[in-house]
Amino acid sequence: MEEEAIRKAAALLAKARTSGVPIGRLPEDCRPASVADANAIGEAIFARLGEALGGWKISFLYKPRRPPWITPLSAARILDAGPDGSDGQVVEIPLSLTPSLCIEPEIAFRVTHDLPPRAALYRPDEVADAVIACPSFEVVDTRYDTARHSIRQMIDGAMPIFELFADHQTHGAFVPGAPVAGWQDIDFAATRVTMTAAGDDGSEEIVSSVGGHAFGDPFLPCVVLANAMRHRDGLKAGQLLATGSFTGFFPVEVGRTITAEFDGFGSVSARFVDA
Repeated sequence: MEEEAIRKAAALLAKARTSGVPIGRLPEDCRPASVADANAIGEAIFARLGEALGGWKISFLYKPRRPPWITPLSAARILDAGPDGSDGQVVEIPLSLTPSLCIEPEIAFRVTHDLPPRAALYRPDEVADAVIACPSFEVVDTRYDTARHSIRQMIDGAMPIFELFADHQTHGAFVPGAPVAGWQDIDFAATRVTMTAAGDDGSEEIVSSVGGHAFGDPFLPCVVLANAMRHRDGLKAGQLLATGSFTGFFPVEVGRTITAEFDGFGSVSARFVDA
């Protein structure tokens, strides 16, 4: 993809992000046709907005020899992003920041010490020693117009995946919970995660499943990410690494307290607020 096309796509998506006015599609002359194109547009958006780097999101499309999507995360969209995460508190997610009301539970990872650039591969044990896991939420959102197709319909094929994921992999915001020591002893493939919504009228279960992460273990993409970033600036202490959901996303209502409980590991709670 030519640099001019990347800049054009990034300008349109950045404007949609800052103005709150969605776009229908990217023009044909700047639509991405590969993971590399989508990654380049995502990074160009981030550079254009001039926001502080808070971490990285990585995900995969299951086809041979296709590289991962890797997208920078804005620190401003990592809510309660202190070193201790959201320990027992209900984090408020302003609709003015991300209005989709779609949320999913994840195990994210916080980098505890730098993994700098280097020629040699990072071994899994080296990466594991440099991160700590935390129960988290990701808010799924898009800067494309959902009047015709919902986000789920877009992900299910109503929009080409490269174009959809050029918009920061449908990222809206991230809520990291408190980090959990001893995470390396947790069998995440056998861990039950339950997401509930509670309000004045009581509590309801949104989803409950055992395991569910695409790789069984959400840590494995961290190794891929560390080795991708060793050719660039590396990974820095404090950055958040988002590696994928356990259940997929679900719509929720404003004002209800959403809690994701990972049995034997920890929980995180948040609510959308009209602010």
